[in-house]
Amino acid sequence: MDYKFSHVGIPTTDDKNWDGFYEPLRIHYTEFDKDEYNIEWVMFEKDSTMHPLVQNLPHTAYYVDDMEAALEGKNIIVETFSPGEGVRVAFIEHNGAPIEFMEIKQ
Repeated sequence: MDYKFSHVGIPTTDDKNWDGFYEPLRIHYTEFDKDEYNIEWVMFEKDSTMHPLVQNLPHTAYYVDDMEAALEGKNIIVETFSPGEGVRVAFIEHNGAPIEFMEIKQ
């Protein structure tokens, strides 16, 4: 499996200049591709159903070509979902830390 670095996501309770809000999981976010260091800031509403590891620890995200292959045999903590057209995301737990996989199909 080839993993290509995408970004680091950092949870915060500080108000930022949010780029968007993902309603299904109740997450405010900044766009990591606008940041010179590829940092995504995320803030979770109190009623967010996102896994506690993702809400409380920074995560590293990687682009993958095949989501199913990337997830095979892994400890999945957030099942695959689509936050936008052509994008699929899932989270695994690796040695106590959340890791995000992103599959982009254009």
